[in-house]
Amino acid sequence: MVARDYIEFEKIEKTEEFQELKRKKYAFIFPVPILFLIYYLIFPVLSAYAKPLMTKIVFANFTFGYLFGISYYLVIWGLAFLYVFVARSYDRRVEEIIEKYGPETVEKEA
Repeated sequence: MVARDYIEFEKIEKTEEFQELKRKKYAFIFPVPILFLIYYLIFPVLSAYAKPLMTKIVFANFTFGYLFGISYYLVIWGLAFLYVFVARSYDRRVEEIIEKYGPETVEKEA
């Protein structure tokens, strides 16, 4: 592990590798909430304009509307796990960049 007190983060920030990492990260982070917002807003729209679909019984006493509402929880948990998985890969890449452009001497933390 590189001693972080001696790392020139401004220099690392200007490297092409770091800029590419930022582009990839933003390309993942920004579309996900937008897509979920659209998914979230579909429910009231369907409730208002597609009553026959929302009241259609899928199985037992569960309608499509109930299942669609419950799917929010599944989608949110899925997105959370996806973000954690992707964030770990970004963290590994950041550590590689820091090690590559960090100081020549690696000091052990006490």
